[in-house]
Amino acid sequence: MAADKSAAATFRLLWETKESARSSLSVGGIVEAAIALADAEGLGAVSMQRVAGELGYTAMALYRHVPGKDQLVALMADRAQGSPPAESGKDWRTEILNWADAAWDFYLAHPWMLRVATTGAPTGPNELAWFEALLRPLAQSGLAAENLVATAMFISSAVRDLARIATEIVPSGSDYANLLAQVIQPDRFPTLASLMTAGAVEDDGDVRPALVFGLNLVLGGLKTHTLAVEPGEPVRSPH
Repeated sequence: MAADKSAAATFRLLWETKESARSSLSVGGIVEAAIALADAEGLGAVSMQRVAGELGYTAMALYRHVPGKDQLVALMADRAQGSPPAESGKDWRTEILNWADAAWDFYLAHPWMLRVATTGAPTGPNELAWFEALLRPLAQSGLAAENLVATAMFISSAVRDLARIATEIVPSGSDYANLLAQVIQPDRFPTLASLMTAGAVEDDGDVRPALVFGLNLVLGGLKTHTLAVEPGEPVRSPH
């Protein structure tokens, strides 16, 4: 019951908060200060007391506007996303790639967002706008309605997780291949061994090509799927 009340309070804050902050001691002003702090020092630096100090108030003053840190982080994440990219008027595949580019950009601009726990479906106004902006071109692909949400979740999760890796990875370059060469045995790791022989194993820290290749692969497969599967037929689970 307590969790339900907390979720309801967060939902109301997300939808009742005005976009512009009229003063520093308002929900909008508190959220903007918290975002600035997270951008500068990471999500771990954000606490009600620290944000209050940045604004020149006591933590108790903040609690009159935001019930707690969980609600504050939810507001921060929704506000930092901003609005999704406008429709370009191009084909559905291009729209999805544009969406992924924009999502990648806001994650790298606010890497702390990748540390915000995903506790449920999108509920905030900006979150839902981004979700709608991805569902819309997917719906134009011919994909069955019952598979739209699952496909959108897969694409958005891939973008988010690869962005997380991009912000955490420490490139090792050719050292990675040199290290592997000491332990990779063709009889135990035949595929890796062949890739190393071909020079296809090296960690340069650039994750973006993996995202681009993966998205194009998924979208190409999606086009084939919509041509091969009868409308309304859901994706079958592998067994």
